[in-house]
Amino acid sequence: MILDEPKIVQKISLNHIELEKKQVVNQLTEEKSIQEEIKEQVKEEIKPEPKKEVVKKEENKKVQEKPKEKKIEKEKIVKKEEVKEQKNSTKEETVKENIVNNDIQKETKELVAPKPVIDEKKEYLEKHLALIRDLINQNVKYPLKARKLSIQGVVTVRFKINENGTVENIIIVDGHKFLQNATIEAIEEASRNFPKTNKTIEIQIPIEYKLI
Repeated sequence: MILDEPKIVQKISLNHIELEKKQVVNQLTEEKSIQEEIKEQVKEEIKPEPKKEVVKKEENKKVQEKPKEKKIEKEKIVKKEEVKEQKNSTKEETVKENIVNNDIQKETKELVAPKPVIDEKKEYLEKHLALIRDLINQNVKYPLKARKLSIQGVVTVRFKINENGTVENIIIVDGHKFLQNATIEAIEEASRNFPKTNKTIEIQIPIEYKLI
């Protein structure tokens, strides 16, 4: 015979379910609160200190300001050096200009300056006067009257020498009359060997007569 087992009816109280729900809710809230606290702690640990940041900023400002000051000083030094270089360059340019101007002035003076006038008479006499006097003395013939009367002395004569060496305008400036003609004849004879000139020259020389 099969006997049907009696069915057991279990009764669940609502009060018990509600308690369990409350416990679960409480646990969840506690976990959330714990998590939030942990997060806040982590945030606080991660946050940098405000004072340190300010100090760092100020240090950064100082560091940034120093190179600016250095840059300004460097710029001043560079400007001073540029000014010095400009002054030196201007001085060098002025010196060069002065040198060039002096050279130009010298060249212009050399070009414009008149050539020195050559005193041909002076040059001719310095070279040939002694020769002309010797030639005249070689051709002098002592006059007989002057010898007999023992007439001596110096005859000063002036004359012109032409370019071809001939003479003209023989004038007795001073001297005894018995000696004058002999002097003129001696000059005419000696003129054949006179040095030539570039232009007509007038000269004056003394001719001495002395008895031996």
